[in-house]
Amino acid sequence: MAITFKAKHLTIDGKRVGVSYFTGPWIAGVDPTTIKVRPRRATFPAAVRAYVAIENNSDATTDYFEADCIRVTAAHPLYAAIRAAASEAK
Repeated sequence: MAITFKAKHLTIDGKRVGVSYFTGPWIAGVDPTTIKVRPRRATFPAAVRAYVAIENNSDATTDYFEADCIRVTAAHPLYAAIRAAASEAK
């Protein structure tokens, strides 16, 4: 299974998923190299969830909702590909 990142989407097993990239600025204490990748729809499909760690910090008890995101820093093996796609998206 391979995943590739482009300016407006990622592709996994030949299927495209629309994404947006967020590169900060972040609050104090967050690694400045952090990049968040969020799906254009509410959640990532199962194929993406099986390939990378997905965060969803929603809390239904306080009506707070955050869409799924992939959070990577410079230490992540996919960082270079994600950084290139995020730069392309600007």
